[in-house]
Amino acid sequence: MPPAQFIPFVEERIAQLEQALKTKQYSVKHTPAGLVRIVQNKGSLQFYRRESQADTQGTYMPRSQDKLAHAFIQNAYDQDAVSSIQAELKYLRSFLKIYKNKTTDQVYKKLNPPRRQIVEPLTLDDIQYSEEWLKVEYRHKKFSEDLPLLFTDNNEQVRSKSEVIIANELKACGVPYRYEFPILMDKNAAIPDFPDYDFCNLHPDFYCLNLRTRQEYAWEHFGMMDDPKYATQTAEKLALYAQNGFYPGKNLIITMETTKQPLSSKMIKGVVTEYLK
Repeated sequence: MPPAQFIPFVEERIAQLEQALKTKQYSVKHTPAGLVRIVQNKGSLQFYRRESQADTQGTYMPRSQDKLAHAFIQNAYDQDAVSSIQAELKYLRSFLKIYKNKTTDQVYKKLNPPRRQIVEPLTLDDIQYSEEWLKVEYRHKKFSEDLPLLFTDNNEQVRSKSEVIIANELKACGVPYRYEFPILMDKNAAIPDFPDYDFCNLHPDFYCLNLRTRQEYAWEHFGMMDDPKYATQTAEKLALYAQNGFYPGKNLIITMETTKQPLSSKMIKGVVTEYLK
C-alpha cells in the first residue's frame, strides 16, 4: 500500500486558504458595506440600495453610483467568502490532526523493534520500500571493450560522463535507481488488433523511483542531439515510448545535450528535485 500522497496537497490547500483569508478580510475591512437589489432591465443592470433586510425594494441608485453598488456587492461576496474559508480551514486542520494520529502507519510505528522484525506492515517506510525495490534482479546490457571505464559513486560502470553526473546526483539525493533496466515494449501498440505482436526491450539509461509518491520514471539522456542520424533515432525511440504509455513529465524524464550545449549539473539537480523528490 503506497503512503498517503494527498497530505501535501491538503497542506498546500490550507496555505492557499490562509492567504486568501487574509486578502478577503482586508477587503471586507476596507470596502464599503451595504445591501443592494439588482434588477436586469433591457440588457442592463439597475441597482437599488436597501436600508435593511426588511427593505425588499430599496432606493434606485443612479449610474453615477455604479462604482459604489459594485463595492457593496463585492463586500457581500467577500464576507460570505471569509465565512466559507474559515469553515473549510477548520475542517481541513481538524482532518489532518486526526488523520496523522490515526493513520494505519501509526499501528506499525507503535510496535517495539522485535515485533517490527516479525510483522509485515501494510505500508513500507521509505527505507524498506527502497530496499525491496532495489532487490529486483535483471539482465544488464553488455559493455563493449572499446568503451572508456567510467564508474559512478555506486561503483557501477556506465557509458558516458553525463551518465556519471546523473547517477551521482541521484545517489546524492537519495533517489533509488536501476541502471539500464529493461522495459518490455509492444512495437505494434498503435495497432491493437494486429494479429502478430512484435515486442522488444528498451533500456532507459535510468529507471528511477520517487520514494515520496512511489511512482517510477524512465529517464533517457540523449547526448548527441547535433548528430542528425542520432536525432532521428531519438524521435523514433520517443514515439515508441509514447505508444507504450510513457510520456514526458508523466513517467518519462528526458534530458538532452549537444557539443555546444553540454549537460549541466545544475539542470540535472533541478530535474531530480522536480520529478523524484
